[in-house]
Amino acid sequence: MIKKLTFTLFIQFVIILFCYSQNADTTKAKDSTLIINPNQEAEIAYNKGIENFQNKNFQEAIKLFDEAIKIKTGFAKAFLNRGSVKIEIKDYSGAIADFDSTIYYDSTLLIAYYNRGKAKFENNNISEALSDYNKAISKGYSDAKIFYYRGVIYFEDSKYKEAIEDFNKAIELDPNFTNAYNDRGSAKRQLADYEGAITDYNQAIKIDPKAAFTYNNLGSAKRKKGDIEGAISAYSKAIELKPDYYIAYNNRGSAKYDIKNYNGAAEDFNKAIVFKSDYVYAYNNLGTVKFKLKDYKGAIKDLDKAIQLDPKYGFAYFNRGNAKEMVRDDEGACADWKKAAELGVENAKAFISDCK
Repeated sequence: MIKKLTFTLFIQFVIILFCYSQNADTTKAKDSTLIINPNQEAEIAYNKGIENFQNKNFQEAIKLFDEAIKIKTGFAKAFLNRGSVKIEIKDYSGAIADFDSTIYYDSTLLIAYYNRGKAKFENNNISEALSDYNKAISKGYSDAKIFYYRGVIYFEDSKYKEAIEDFNKAIELDPNFTNAYNDRGSAKRQLADYEGAITDYNQAIKIDPKAAFTYNNLGSAKRKKGDIEGAISAYSKAIELKPDYYIAYNNRGSAKYDIKNYNGAAEDFNKAIVFKSDYVYAYNNLGTVKFKLKDYKGAIKDLDKAIQLDPKYGFAYFNRGNAKEMVRDDEGACADWKKAAELGVENAKAFISDCK
């Protein structure tokens, strides 16, 4: 009886072990089975896209973001970053479309409004760019660059006080924002606050001592203030940092003209033309200097070139008229003064009264 019971228990034990073994194998099999997660594949492609974006492999980055979007419908961040890459390759229309999709799928990604505004700005759609910047800011997006770029739009629209307010905010958020100091200085210069402009330009130079354009702007503020020697020094520094800076040569020539250093001015205007052969202002200015040096025929030749480059350049007509008068070409002088007056040069009107 005991042996029979023991055998029965043994059989039951074996059955239990067998069942346990079967259950254990089944669990193991489930743990070892790989299940494809589409979102995971999308994330892998997305992360590789980010890596290529950071390494400036823009076309490869776009391909990877394409793949991520194809796998995962409505992948807002992939649209966002693909749009950012398209800005880098100047595909602004494509970038705008991607930011539209970003906002459609996830309107909480406020940077999409900023990026879309930037793409529209670069695509010369200024009013819509401003609208996007305003939307982002109203929704709580606070970044130094968005205030800076909105300030740039206000500056270009001659809204200098509004521009200064935005540049103030940009500097508050990023105290080392060189361009914000520079552009705030330029807005102040437009409002005749030359001291404030000089202070801002100097601060920008302190942050970035190699910013040639800031030295050029500093020179212009000093010239407006009447510090001609200081202006020449600042323009010279700009040229030292950027030897082909034709605008700085032209500006330094104008400052030299102010102190009647006509030969020095002519040298700078000629240098500007060497670096930019179609720089209309330098031809006009060179013609004006030659007039002062009594080289009237040379003046007419340079002013002819200025008018050839820009047939609507009123001051070039006015100056050429003055030079023609000196070579006794009264008919030509009157024709030029009349054209200058038509183009809005007020001084020309006084000269027309002597014409037949």
